[in-house]
Amino acid sequence: MTTARSANSSTLKQRAISVLDRIIPSIRRRRFFRELFILLAFCLLTSVVTWPYVTRLRDSVADAGDPYLHAWVMWWDYHQTFHDPLHLFNGNIFYPLPYTLAFTESEYGIALLFFPLYALGFPPLTVISVATFLGFAFCGYGAFRLTRTLSGSNSAAWIAGVVFAFIPYRFNVMSQIAYVFAGWLPLLLEALVLFARERSWKRAAWLGVAFTMNALSSLTWMALSLTPLVISALFLVVRYGLWRDRKFWLRGAVVASASVIALLPFLLPYFYVSKLYGFTWGRAVLDRSSPGALRWLAVERRNWLWRGFGNNLPGSAKLFPGLLPLLLSLAALVMPATPATLMPAVRERAISPDTDKNDSRAAKWVMRLDLLAVAAGVVALMSAGWANSDIHLSWGKFFAGPTTDRLLLVLALALTVRLSLSYPLALKRLTGAANLIEHIRHSRRGDAFCLGVIWAVVGFLLSIGTNSWLFRVLFDLVFIFHSMREPSRGAMIAYVGLAVLAGIGTTNLARTIARDRPRIAFSIPAIIFLALLFELHVAPLELERGAVYPDAITLRLKDTPMRGGLVELPTGGAVLPHLYMLRAADHRRPLINATSTFVPQHAWEIQQLSAQTPIPPSLMDALEKVPTSYLVIHNKLMESARRPVYDEFLLSAMREGRLRFIRRYDEGDDLYAVVKTEPEARSEGLSPLIVSVREWATLIDNDPLNVFGRYQTWSEKLIRLHVASFGTLPRYPDFMRDVRDLGRGVITGNVDSEARLTENFRHLGRQWTNRPAFVAAYRELTDEDFVARVYANAGVQIDELARAGLANELKEKRATRTDVLLKLIDDAGFAEREKNRSLVLLHFFGYLRRNPDDPPDNNMNGLLHWVNELNRGYDPASLTYAFVSSFEHQRILKKAPAQSDTPAQPKHPLRPSGRSSEFSLLRVFHA
Repeated sequence: MTTARSANSSTLKQRAISVLDRIIPSIRRRRFFRELFILLAFCLLTSVVTWPYVTRLRDSVADAGDPYLHAWVMWWDYHQTFHDPLHLFNGNIFYPLPYTLAFTESEYGIALLFFPLYALGFPPLTVISVATFLGFAFCGYGAFRLTRTLSGSNSAAWIAGVVFAFIPYRFNVMSQIAYVFAGWLPLLLEALVLFARERSWKRAAWLGVAFTMNALSSLTWMALSLTPLVISALFLVVRYGLWRDRKFWLRGAVVASASVIALLPFLLPYFYVSKLYGFTWGRAVLDRSSPGALRWLAVERRNWLWRGFGNNLPGSAKLFPGLLPLLLSLAALVMPATPATLMPAVRERAISPDTDKNDSRAAKWVMRLDLLAVAAGVVALMSAGWANSDIHLSWGKFFAGPTTDRLLLVLALALTVRLSLSYPLALKRLTGAANLIEHIRHSRRGDAFCLGVIWAVVGFLLSIGTNSWLFRVLFDLVFIFHSMREPSRGAMIAYVGLAVLAGIGTTNLARTIARDRPRIAFSIPAIIFLALLFELHVAPLELERGAVYPDAITLRLKDTPMRGGLVELPTGGAVLPHLYMLRAADHRRPLINATSTFVPQHAWEIQQLSAQTPIPPSLMDALEKVPTSYLVIHNKLMESARRPVYDEFLLSAMREGRLRFIRRYDEGDDLYAVVKTEPEARSEGLSPLIVSVREWATLIDNDPLNVFGRYQTWSEKLIRLHVASFGTLPRYPDFMRDVRDLGRGVITGNVDSEARLTENFRHLGRQWTNRPAFVAAYRELTDEDFVARVYANAGVQIDELARAGLANELKEKRATRTDVLLKLIDDAGFAEREKNRSLVLLHFFGYLRRNPDDPPDNNMNGLLHWVNELNRGYDPASLTYAFVSSFEHQRILKKAPAQSDTPAQPKHPLRPSGRSSEFSLLRVFHA
């Protein structure tokens, strides 16, 4: 029995092997299945390098910011294509403005590929997660195809694919699908090479498709790829002698025209936006965002092997491609597969002394071009020297007029044409070629090396922005560069070249080793392949769970007709507007306060007014002007200190009949109707706002965070009172006692609250000067010395006459020492000087409930660090986010949550543009 089973099992295995032997060669012969296998292989590699990303595609995002925005963009592309394609760019954001999709990348070429997922009902955030994951694989596949076409080597192609797919910079832009999904760049170059080699209609059409899809996927990639693409095309024209090939020029012109016609509906809205709203970036913005060349030594933080490398370098761009890609590219340069020589006949003709004499016309042009190059170089040098100088001589003014960058462009073009006609004698002997054209056509350096160098060099120059004359010239001459804010993205062009060079460098290295050790040469590509996976891996990849499904209030808005738009508050920061945009893809209503590359004036106005303390009534004017139909207040996303400020504004607007409460959802999301726009909207319940008496002192008792908010300026005045009196900052228990006394009887929202605070502060001042500590410090001082001491403590300069005048008022009993102190703390210079230090101290008191030098710090370094950051222009909102997200504050919330009528800490607090603030805070707190 056992023998029979074994025989049957053996027979089945043989049959299976026989079937596979027939199927596998058939699959290999079918190009589609072969290419699909390669793409699936890169999907598998992406799963390994980015693990556990593949297991969390339903709701994983790099951060709760830009992925939400791009999820809306791609969803809108799908939605509008099947609902109103003629108005594709009239997005449901920044209502009521037109062309709002053109405020950022449209990403239509990427969305188009994922229309089936939307049709199957996948949520927008799930689609963006899947698209981001596949973006890595697609980039690897594109680089694989390009390198295989150029070199004919599958080993080189796999190396290039891994390099381009997992280059560290791709993880730096992981939040932005348009820049992750860059696989059309290598495919576009491959299409150009294929068309140059065979000028058929089929390959011309593929070139047009690749160019169109690259532009539809990202206008940034279209703009940045134009320069290397044109240079590559010129190289191929020379290389293959296509100057007089009618098929090349005719068919290329036809597909180029067709591509431009297809792209016009997607390009014109950006032109209209620039004219309607003036949305372009000026030269000053580009100068600030242009990284220096040293940023190519800074690596993205998600890379585990090189994490922290280059952090001490100035700037923020992180362009380091990894060590192995650079070394392999160097191998492509120094270890050519074949000798870098020309054919003997060419060399013999090149070094002939009669070469140039045979063509007198060329000789004349060579002389003219030499003169033009010298003139352009001299004028460029003089122009650079006289730029931004105090010019007194008329000839100096003449040289300061021309643009140095354009003169350098003339110089470069003149030299290129001159070398194309004839090399100088020394260069002829060195290269063995008569001119540049002959050098290109007969050089044994392959297409892969030459095109790789072109893209690597041009990409590097573009990546450093206005630090490169090439980028400056393009900014002056090409309109689309005016809408480019981050020149560092030009690094992606360089990575295409580096990937190709790394691939051929690997094969060159293997061939070199094969000469001495042929037995191990075949394993070199495999070893390098594994080493690259190790160097470039980011597993385990840090991810966040995104808000994939709509909440209750979003579902309500979806079924609510509107005459105007929708405003959701709080707003601002790097998270909340993005979240509102994601929800706009769910409720599909016109959103007013969204976010994008460019933000229009009316949305900025709403954001700025809602951030003030107190919120002015003019916010209601701005809402009604838009017009706004409904206002959503997300109490759960609001900082505790801002809750009383919003309550005061909302209660005032409801009393005036300008807002009408509709309903509360999810225990914290309140829906209000703007009565002027939606007069027929009906309330569905009582407002949950607490309208009873609320004393500031009681709120502070319940939650120390209430030292911020509506009466924060009075908290700062109390700090200045202590500084002026003793020259030091107050201690936490003393300050909290005094601020509670200051808040007695102060009812938040009452019209007389400011008057009551003024009275309380004067009363506190009178008590202050009678306290033992104050009396002990000043009882031995004369009035003149008292005035001098308190002004010195405050760091406020006072002349002898003013000081004497104050001392006389004290002597003659026309003023008290309390009066002098109160006058001093209202000094504008004193208030400005202490503003940042007071703000940081209040963060320690409110969020950490301790002194800055209490454990775990045990010194004032933490406070000094943040004061210095604010003095250098650091965003105060980012300071707040750092304290909110600190481990110490989170522990406080878990141990002793605030027992007040203010909501808990925001689930998604405001975030800065980067993450450095959080890490700095953790270092300072040793948390």
